[in-house]
Amino acid sequence: MRSNLIIKILFLYLLFVTNSQAVELKYTFGSIKTGYANWDIGAVDTDRGDLWKLVGDFGAVFDKGELYSFYEYNKFDHGVDNRNVSFMASGHYRLNDSDFTIFGKAYANLDNKWGDELNTMIGMGYLGFQNKQFFFKPFISIHELSSDYQSPATGNSANGFNGYVLGWTSAFFFKLSEYNFTLSNWNEFEIDRNEAYSEQQYGNFGINGGLTLNWKMNMSMSLGVTYRYFQNKLSYEGYGDQMIFLFGYHF
Repeated sequence: MRSNLIIKILFLYLLFVTNSQAVELKYTFGSIKTGYANWDIGAVDTDRGDLWKLVGDFGAVFDKGELYSFYEYNKFDHGVDNRNVSFMASGHYRLNDSDFTIFGKAYANLDNKWGDELNTMIGMGYLGFQNKQFFFKPFISIHELSSDYQSPATGNSANGFNGYVLGWTSAFFFKLSEYNFTLSNWNEFEIDRNEAYSEQQYGNFGINGGLTLNWKMNMSMSLGVTYRYFQNKLSYEGYGDQMIFLFGYHF
């Protein structure tokens, strides 16, 4: 299944990039980060220990829309059997030069211990809430799932239609003294999950998100802290969280 997941994600990414060749590129951004994450020092002790991680991300803004992607290599300080990688690509494409968009997202987690999962979201978004100081970019989508999980109780697979997702990305940019800061948030509500996935995630409704404060020390380097939160998600029952601390180099 892992090779099929990778092929699907590459296809979706290349499809968006190919379509983007006909539009005008405004600017790009990217970074490489490394840092430490701990599941046990937030508001809730989820009893999952700590880990070190590497993260790379890249984004581009066009006159017709935008693209964002990242790659994470988690638990590189653990044994090979416990490591995992995650990668994501998402994009908005403006409809008739308006602020309404076609929204798409593909997110995959490949875990050597717990199996693989690909989440594909297709829907509508909006890019009209933004200026130089902030942005708020909501979306609503259908949710298609490819997963290794099979219900022990019914034998049903979690693959296929998995309900709907309502979410957003947002950020607020501000200065303290001469330093630049960003307070950002991403959030997703997973609604009406299928039976097998609801069993795995302890409910047919879940929340997934993160709140990040990032300090830009200079043009190239940053320090960030993220409060990662979730409800009936990541195979955890109820509310859980994680703290993440990252040092980044920006280009």
